[in-house]
Amino acid sequence: MNRKTTLKQIAILVPAHNEEVVLSRTLESALKLVAKRDLYVVNDGSTDKTASIARRFTNNVLTLKTSQGKAVALNNGIAHFKLVSKYQFIFPVDADTKISSDFTNKALKVFEADSKQKIVCVIGKVTGESNNWLTSYRMWEYEVSQLIHKAAQEKEQAIIVCPGCASVYRSSLFSKIKFSSDTVVEDMDLTFLIHRKKIGKIAFAPQAKVVTQDPYTLKDYLKQVRRWYKGYWQCLKKYSIPWGKQALDFELSLLTIEGLAGGLMAGLLLLSFPFIALKHSSFFIVPFFMDFVLFFFPTVFLTMFVHSSPKILKYLPTFYFLRFINSLVFLYSFFEYLFVLNKANWTSVSRYKIRGGRLCTAH
Repeated sequence: MNRKTTLKQIAILVPAHNEEVVLSRTLESALKLVAKRDLYVVNDGSTDKTASIARRFTNNVLTLKTSQGKAVALNNGIAHFKLVSKYQFIFPVDADTKISSDFTNKALKVFEADSKQKIVCVIGKVTGESNNWLTSYRMWEYEVSQLIHKAAQEKEQAIIVCPGCASVYRSSLFSKIKFSSDTVVEDMDLTFLIHRKKIGKIAFAPQAKVVTQDPYTLKDYLKQVRRWYKGYWQCLKKYSIPWGKQALDFELSLLTIEGLAGGLMAGLLLLSFPFIALKHSSFFIVPFFMDFVLFFFPTVFLTMFVHSSPKILKYLPTFYFLRFINSLVFLYSFFEYLFVLNKANWTSVSRYKIRGGRLCTAH
């Protein structure tokens, strides 16, 4: 009997730990894509109303007595509900994600066009909302990274992360591998594993979109960025980058060199700014002008146009500050990688999510 014809099409799986503030919006958007019987929630040891909210939307709720982390919650959900044997595709969704009403249709069309079934994952486009200077910057950052980097990475078959909020997988993938809990970026970790085991291709479908919730305060923003960069270095060490002789290694080598160069320049600028600004002000003017005219303003204007958000322009000066901060945090995380990576406190870094300006521990 043909496996494809006996399986239901797609399941949505939502891991949730203390997500009462945002879970309803996520599940409401999910039910525009699938029936209640195809929506699954793993309540990962929540101490708030997450479980009761989840049960309002679906009967498929698995509750873990204590928080095990997002990776373990996903693996338990897939195993407990036997999703691999029931569905062709599995769509894990972060609990703070609003899914567009045509997301699955757009993603599944990419799978359907793949007659040889070489594609194991289709990732959509992650977008944000322009609520303040930080969320506006992140919205611009998403647009640039996906318009330039993600599109190029797909052609090279070197996509470095299948986002936890916007990735649809062939269910058969999870009969071969699982989400890993020994890094703080389970989505990037799984992506590296797909490349290393040569399981299949990863496709990018920018027309399939989700809206995620981003940090509202600088403190929360820095904690999130710091975790992302720590996870990046964890994955580089775990998968022996750049010694794997794959396109992934080449892509990550370029990104790492670019990131370290930017961090060093930011650090040197911070240290030498008073002297250079007073005696050699032209040192700043030419590169600033070229960056603004050739890259910065065009991409900010494009983001404004794509998202119909003219107010993003008023935050433009703050974007330079955040780019500068990102570079310094990346450099800082590199030194942590060199001196702390083999110590327990590196791998035990907590994940964080932002809820309307407040910080919550998460998986």
